[in-house]
Amino acid sequence: MLGTKALSSLKDFLPKIHQPLPLNRRESQQLLKTLTTSFRKNLDKEHGYWSSKDTTSVASLKAASTTPTITPSVHDSHHHRPTDRHVRAILSNPLFSYDRATQLGPRVASERDPMDVFDEAVAKGLMTVRRAAGVLKAKRQAITQSSSVSVNETMATSGTALRVLQWLRSSGHERDLSFVNCTPLIVYLTNFMVEEGLEEISWVWLERLMNGEGPDFRDRKGPSPAAYILDALVRAKVPHGDSLDGGYACMVRARDMFHKSSSFETDAISAWRALSWWSTVSAWQRSQPSGALFDAFSSMGRRLQKFKKSIQVDRAHLELHHPTDPDARLAIGYLKSSSLQNLLEQERQEELDSGRICNLSRPYNTTIRRVGLMGMDAANHLARVGREEDAAWVRDVLFDKFGDTLVNAFRGKSYIARDFQHGLSTV
Repeated sequence: MLGTKALSSLKDFLPKIHQPLPLNRRESQQLLKTLTTSFRKNLDKEHGYWSSKDTTSVASLKAASTTPTITPSVHDSHHHRPTDRHVRAILSNPLFSYDRATQLGPRVASERDPMDVFDEAVAKGLMTVRRAAGVLKAKRQAITQSSSVSVNETMATSGTALRVLQWLRSSGHERDLSFVNCTPLIVYLTNFMVEEGLEEISWVWLERLMNGEGPDFRDRKGPSPAAYILDALVRAKVPHGDSLDGGYACMVRARDMFHKSSSFETDAISAWRALSWWSTVSAWQRSQPSGALFDAFSSMGRRLQKFKKSIQVDRAHLELHHPTDPDARLAIGYLKSSSLQNLLEQERQEELDSGRICNLSRPYNTTIRRVGLMGMDAANHLARVGREEDAAWVRDVLFDKFGDTLVNAFRGKSYIARDFQHGLSTV
């Protein structure tokens, strides 16, 4: 009888241990898929197919960029068996990081952290690349609209990029680079990654794209994903009001890494022109840059001009804003060249065509405005160094050759505020 009572008590106790998991059908399928995928990846890794480069955790990549590499001892390796690593990889999956009980408090929907929504959607298998971009946009808006003293510091400590990267990795999007087709995700994620010290991962993606990895982009219209990544990196490295040295260094690094790539020049144009605009039109908003970095950046314009002729205007404008030795020779040369006359004739023809179809809202050629700004800077520089006759000649050219075209091009435009004029759209 004593045995029977003990068995009975155990029988009453066991159901309390074996409670069913609180998962619905979708969550169960997601869990099964995650476990199966993880197991297969682990087998691939152990048998040499899965690249260790692809399976490195985001945290280890971050640590590797700040600490020297340490080779584990034989003793340590015994404590990191494949099964241990496999279980650790499963448990670090974002699917398990969402605690439903802690997120069901009486919080108003408008006060909910966007990353809580992200974690819940990941746990339920509802997260997509485009939705992730929306979450990142909402998170950045929440930070900028908060009472935080420093937006950059708040972004740096938010852990936002790390969580999204873990999801990209566990979902397989990073392995095939399929996520790069979503340009808003690239822009918002790169911004958080730079602030959180995860910038090197963006360079890995950029290198893979330059080497031909990723989806087929042959039928894609507009800038390539590589162009978006480089553009986003440059923008993230030059916060408003700071020196442009970080952006210059970024462009120089890209040039050194990918100078042999046939697509580098076309991919670099947007980021280069954005920096060119900030270096000239809005230079007054920035601190003095390094002369060496400025020269290295400016010299790239000679190669890029072969792919976009209007870059000769950028180059001339940059020479006027050199940090130690400003020069007006290129600006004067352009104002005397046939390139300016061709540009004006093209603009006037477009103006006539738009008048015939009553298109009163036609956007004016941005190069026209840039030439006007360059001309005004050239006249001011020449007057400042005592070359009054040359300054008067430049002013006459602006008035005689441009006339109403220049006036119309600037009508209703606050050129100082158009810092992102040459940027890539995220729409």
